Amino acid sequence: MKFLVVGAGAIGGVIGGLLTKGGCDVTLLDVAEDHVLAMQQHGLKLIMPDGSEEVISVKAQTVEEYLKSCPGPVECLLLCVKGQFTEAALEPFLPAMDENSFVVSVQNGLNEYTIEKLIGRERTVSGFVNIFSDYMEPGVINYGGKGALVLGEMDGSMTGRMKLLEQELKGLDHLELSDNVLGYLWAKLGYAVILLATTLTNETMADVIDDPRYRIMLMDLASETYQVAQAEGFELPQFDDFDPADAYPREGRDLDKLHRQLDVHVQRLRSYTKVHSGFWRDIVVRKRRSEVSVFELPVRECAQKHGIPIPLTARCFEMFRQLEAGERPFTTDNLDELVLLDRQIYARR
Repeated sequence: MKFLVVGAGAIGGVIGGLLTKGGCDVTLLDVAEDHVLAMQQHGLKLIMPDGSEEVISVKAQTVEEYLKSCPGPVECLLLCVKGQFTEAALEPFLPAMDENSFVVSVQNGLNEYTIEKLIGRERTVSGFVNIFSDYMEPGVINYGGKGALVLGEMDGSMTGRMKLLEQELKGLDHLELSDNVLGYLWAKLGYAVILLATTLTNETMADVIDDPRYRIMLMDLASETYQVAQAEGFELPQFDDFDPADAYPREGRDLDKLHRQLDVHVQRLRSYTKVHSGFWRDIVVRKRRSEVSVFELPVRECAQKHGIPIPLTARCFEMFRQLEAGERPFTTDNLDELVLLDRQIYARR
């Protein structure tokens, strides 16, 4: 099978590099000409989780170059762009797709629904990714920490192409097939709001989650998303030693188990070379707007549909947008403010 990786940045660079290393027929496509040129001339450098470096000889083109010389119908397109660019990134490839072509969303958020509108559910594969990685400079990706990659059909069926993908993608770390990928994505939405909260300060993700002052607030924050997910009818699986059941339901939590689980998770985070969230890097390092909307909108819309209040979540998103606009400093005072609000809303301590 021939794979196109559209978006060869943090996630796409890791995926494309590992697949190429594993012997797959992969072409990495990106709109950043300097990034593509660096890969063409010097290969793709992956800084591995243990700090070592691997230079992989990859096939790389700009999107424009590929479309001008398109060799035939797209077989499998791995869409790895930021969620807000889903439609714009996919539309140019529609003329190159036939009835056998399909797209795998390897993105944050619930972008499958956007893809489905463009090409139909029968050609859309759902994907959950929890790889920790960063684009560092043209031709260089920091593979900061291994994490789960879960793929599945949107209707949960186990089709022949899923078995084929499992065989073809065996070079990837932690690949799983599931009949509940949308449940994984909702589980990630709640966890992503925790990472969003860590972005309100310059402290590392691990340091914030390790701090006993913030743990209950962070889990209450995630619980608002998980309450919405439950109303939507999704089962929320554990992933990479993070368990949504420790956050929701809020009543009757086993606090000892919660802290033990978070201790394990913090230990994992401390083993990564990626220490800040992608949200933080977008603002501080790359000086650009983040993809926060792909996390915020589904939660807000579904919460409104079910009449579920999400005051802590709403405040966290508001504070983050003030950070993006340069109207709020990065400080632990922001987390302290969320702790006070949390105690007002969920007063049981």
